[in-house]
Amino acid sequence: MSATLMSKVGAQAGGADGPDRSGLSMRLAALDRLTEIGSARTGPDGFSTDLLSAATDVLTRAGQRLQLSASHTVVSLAGGTGSGKSSLFNQLSGADFSTVGVTRPVTRDAHACVWGVAGSGPLLEWLGVPRRHRYARSSALSSGEQSMTGLVLLDLPDHDSVLGHSTDLVDKLVGLSDLMIWVLDPQKYADAAVHRRFLVPLAGHSEVVAVVLNQCDLLTARQIEDCVNDLRRLLDEEGLEEVPILVTSAKTSEGIEELRKLLIGAVSARKAASARIAADVDNLVAQFEPFGAREVSVAAGLAADADGRTDELLPDSTEREVGAALVEAAGAEAIGESLRTARELRAADYVGWPVSWVMTRLTSPDPARKVRLGRLWDELRDVTAGPSGAQRAEIDNTITWVADNRVPQLPRPWSRTVRAALRSRVEEIPAAVGAEIRAALPAGPAVDPWWRAIGMLQGLLLASMLVGIAWLLDLLVVGVGKVGSGIPKLFADAWLLPIPAAMIVVGLFGGWLAARLSARAVGEAADRETRELLDDIRHRLTGVARDFVVTPAELELAELGEFRQELRVAAGSPALPGR
Repeated sequence: MSATLMSKVGAQAGGADGPDRSGLSMRLAALDRLTEIGSARTGPDGFSTDLLSAATDVLTRAGQRLQLSASHTVVSLAGGTGSGKSSLFNQLSGADFSTVGVTRPVTRDAHACVWGVAGSGPLLEWLGVPRRHRYARSSALSSGEQSMTGLVLLDLPDHDSVLGHSTDLVDKLVGLSDLMIWVLDPQKYADAAVHRRFLVPLAGHSEVVAVVLNQCDLLTARQIEDCVNDLRRLLDEEGLEEVPILVTSAKTSEGIEELRKLLIGAVSARKAASARIAADVDNLVAQFEPFGAREVSVAAGLAADADGRTDELLPDSTEREVGAALVEAAGAEAIGESLRTARELRAADYVGWPVSWVMTRLTSPDPARKVRLGRLWDELRDVTAGPSGAQRAEIDNTITWVADNRVPQLPRPWSRTVRAALRSRVEEIPAAVGAEIRAALPAGPAVDPWWRAIGMLQGLLLASMLVGIAWLLDLLVVGVGKVGSGIPKLFADAWLLPIPAAMIVVGLFGGWLAARLSARAVGEAADRETRELLDDIRHRLTGVARDFVVTPAELELAELGEFRQELRVAAGSPALPGR
C-alpha cells in the first residue's frame, strides 16, 4: 500500500530537479479570482464567508510555501497521546530526539529532524519549530540515507493534549505539512474525535495522507488483520478509500522500513508540497462548484456549449422590449401628437386662408390660441422630466417581467444578483429618459422658409381681395349709382366692374387654394417630423434600456462566465478558447 501512495505523490513530478509548478500557479491564480468574485456576492444565498476565508487561507499558505525551499518535503507525524508517534520519529531519525514519556507519554512541542539542512532555515521558521527542537542529519547521513536528503520530519504535539496551545499547534502544522502521516494505536484507532476532526476533512487529500497502525507488537496476526480491515472500512466510509494503511511497531521496528520507503518516495518525487496545495485547491473547487452550476466536475471541468461558451446572455430582444416600455411610459405618442399640433398651429399663422385669418382677427381675437400654443411647448418641456407615478410603476413591471422571462436559469447567487443588476440603476431611468426626450425635441416651434413665402403670397391675395372689394363698392356707388361728379373714370366706369370682381375671386379662391395646398404640405411635413421624432425617441430610449437595465445584467452574466472559466482552470482543466 505504501507503493500506491508513492506512485500518487510522484505521478506528476517534474523530474529529479523538482516539480513543474506553472500549472499549480495558474490554478492558484484562478482560485484567487474565484475568491474575488465570490467576495462581492456573499449573503444567505451567496458565497459563504467561511468558504471565502478558507480559500484566502489556502492562497496565503500556498504563496508562502511556494516561496520557500522546493527541495525540502515537510512530513508530519500526528497522533494522540500514547500512539507511539514519538517513538516512530526517533526510529526514523536514528536518535532519541523526541522525548518519549514513561508514565504518561506526551508530546507538548513540535520537533523537527532535517535530512540536508541547507536552505531549510526559512522553512522551519515558517513552520514555527523552535530552534531547540531542530535536529540535523546532514553530518550523520549514511549511504542508505542519502535518498532521504530534503526530508523535514515533524513530530507534532498530541492532538488530544489538554494543553490548549498544543491542539492549536497541531491544527496549524497539519495545514502547513506537505505529507501527513496519522499514527493510530490499536486501542484508539476508531476514535471518533480524530476521525471527525482530522481525517474526514482530508477526504480530498488522499495523495498526501497515510495512516499508520502502530504498536502491532501488542496484537496477534489475526488481531492485526481485523484492526486493519476495520480501519479500512472506516476510512472508506469517510471518503479516504485511497489512503494507504501501514502496520508498524516502534518497539520491534516492524514496518519501519516500509514507512521509510514511503518517505523516500515522497522526497524523491519532490511533489508532495505541490500535491498538498493541489489537494487543498481541489477541496475548495468542489465547494465552489455549486455556484458555477451546469455540470461541474473537478476531473472533467465544466460542461460547455457546442461553441465553447460557458456564459448566458439576455436575448437580443430584451433591450428593445424594455425600450418600448420606456417609450410607452414616457408618452412618446402624445409627445408626437403635441408636436404635430404645435406645428400646424404655428403654420396656420403663415399659410392660413386670408378670409379665415381676417375673420378670426376682426371678429374674435383669440388670445387663448397663443396661450394654447405656448402651453403645448410647456407640456413638451414637462415631459422631459421623465416618467413618474403610474408610468414608473409600468417601468418597474416591465423589468420584473424581463427578470422572470428573459433571464436564463442560473445557480445561486447569480439568479439574485442578475435580477438585482437589472434594477441597479432604476432610480436613474426617469432622469435619463427625460434627458433623451429633451435632446430629441426641437428647440421650439420652428418656421420653415417656405411658410414665409406662402405668407407673403397670402398677404398679396388678401390685399387683392380687399382692394377689389373697395374698388367694386366704389364702382357700384359712383359708376352704377351715379353718385358724385368729376370722379376719374377708373372709379366711375361701370364697365370696369369685372376687374375688381376678378380681384376678389382671385384673392378668395387663391387664398383658399394656397391654404389647402399648404395645409396638406404642412400636414405631410408634420407627419414626417413626428415619425422621425418618435423613431429618434425609440432609438434613444432603447439606448437607455441598454445602458441602465440590460448592460448591468449582462456584466453580471459575464462575471458568471468568468467565474465558470476560472473554476475550470482551478479544477485543473485547460481554459476554453477565446475567453
